[in-house]
Amino acid sequence: MNLLFVCTGNTCRSPMAEGIFRNMIKNDDLLSNITVSSAGLMTNNGNYASKNAVEVCCEHGIDISSHSSRMLTADMLSVTDLFVCMTFGHAYDLMREDVPKNKIYVLEVSDPYGGDMDIYRQCYEEIEKKLVTLADLLRKHYGDEL
Repeated sequence: MNLLFVCTGNTCRSPMAEGIFRNMIKNDDLLSNITVSSAGLMTNNGNYASKNAVEVCCEHGIDISSHSSRMLTADMLSVTDLFVCMTFGHAYDLMREDVPKNKIYVLEVSDPYGGDMDIYRQCYEEIEKKLVTLADLLRKHYGDEL
C-alpha cells in the first residue's frame, strides 16, 4: 500500500506526519510494508522541512532533516492507495482532482507554520495521536484480510 501525507507546503505537517508514521509502523508486522511519503498542494520542489518541525521530531528520535518538499503530481495521484490529508480543505482539493472519497483520510491538524516550538510540539502531539487511530484502523483492515 502506498500512503501519501498531503498538506499545503510539505514543510511542516506532512513531513512530521510522514516521519512519525514511518517510525510508528517500522516494527509492525501488519503495517511495515506500507510505503510512506508526503507532498504539498502548493509548494516548490526542494524546500527543506521547517526548522521547528525538524527540531520537534528530533526531540522524539525522528530525523526528518533530509526532507525535501515535493509538489503533488498526477503520477502520485495514480499510484497512491490512501491520501492522508492534514485538513478537509486538502481533501476537497483532491476530490476536485477526481480522487475517490474512499481513498482519502483526514487528520484535521492546524498549520503550525510560523509558530514557536510550543506550537510545533502541540502539532506533533496532535498528529501522533491521530496517527495512532489511523494505524489501528489500518491494522483492523489488514487483519480482516488475513
